[in-house]
Amino acid sequence: MTTEVRQQVAIPAERRGPWGPRVIAAFEGRLHSVPVLMVLVAIWIYFYVQNSSYLSSQNITNLALQIVTTAVLALGIVFVLLVGEIDLSSAALSGVCATIAANLAVNHGWPLLAALALAFLVGLLAMLVQASIVVFGVPSLVVTLGGSIVFQGLLLVVLPSTFTVNVGGTRFAEIASAHLTTGIAFALAALGWIGYGIACWRRGSGIRESGSGSAWIAAVLVPFVVCGIAVFGIVTVLTRKGGLPLPVLILAVLLVVASYVTTQTRYGAHLYAVGGNREAAKRAGIPVARMVLYSFVILGACAAIAGFLDSARLLGVSNSSGGGPLMLDAIAAAVVGGTSLFGGRGSIWSALLGALVIGSINNGVELLGYSTQVQDFATGGVLVVAVAMDVVITRGSLWSQRR
Repeated sequence: MTTEVRQQVAIPAERRGPWGPRVIAAFEGRLHSVPVLMVLVAIWIYFYVQNSSYLSSQNITNLALQIVTTAVLALGIVFVLLVGEIDLSSAALSGVCATIAANLAVNHGWPLLAALALAFLVGLLAMLVQASIVVFGVPSLVVTLGGSIVFQGLLLVVLPSTFTVNVGGTRFAEIASAHLTTGIAFALAALGWIGYGIACWRRGSGIRESGSGSAWIAAVLVPFVVCGIAVFGIVTVLTRKGGLPLPVLILAVLLVVASYVTTQTRYGAHLYAVGGNREAAKRAGIPVARMVLYSFVILGACAAIAGFLDSARLLGVSNSSGGGPLMLDAIAAAVVGGTSLFGGRGSIWSALLGALVIGSINNGVELLGYSTQVQDFATGGVLVVAVAMDVVITRGSLWSQRR
């Protein structure tokens, strides 16, 4: 169903200009991740040539832990971008949620799960309020910009008088420090791989009935084998230092669940339809306002989880929680990974790919001891190129149609 909706809301051929419509269509479809992967490989090769320890198992594990917060937040932003909206407040909200949970668990003696649950609920309600204003007709850019300022003030309210909460040595810190044993990690990887294989088998049932063996191999067998190599290879690398980090598992579970929801359910089909053509979606009976609300609520959940993971990794919260480049990095990750700023096009996995690109640049710059200016230049350049490619795919040219 999702594939059909994507085809229905695709950009008309006449808007793509006279050149390369088939190439553009390919990058809209199955090849949309290829440019990102090429950039990612180029980044890895460059930093590996500069320092061979860049691709060591230890540094790859560090990279995985560093990108978790950005990837989780970018995952929520993807949902909002898919319906044609934008958010600038989720990073600040993540700091508020983390501070509420840490303060209740450490300073007020609440059970950890209760503290996390209340903070999670705050994240949902905060985004629901903002989404309601957006549905009312106020541009999401303005609403979330104002929300960001409000959350920055709220952070100072929920912080104790010392403006810091140290979670080191508590159960809260175990959210980031806990590891799964190698055996459990491989068992979970096997279950995920089998589940993906079942999905591929069902997807290829029509191809089997048509009797096209080569098409079945390309659509079912090859993705299944490639997925297995990738999954078990990643688990092998990440478990070399005492097991699989819990934050990485949490990110993987969120990505798999979100991917299933957006590709295998009616909600996912409606999500792309609303972002592709909102008026057409309304005429088709799709509850547009409700879809926008759902997307922002999902972002609120991701913001809370990102805040918990980040504060546990940093062993505390302060008045700078949720600040710095986190917001821009998350938006950049979603866009660089292939999610369109114009709505209706993108993949859940773009959050991971984009976070890997941004995180790989940051990790390499730190490893080589370059100045932060180099990091900013590289990240900004990649973002501009990604948006330019999005414009080309959307209208077929970088040149304005109004000439």
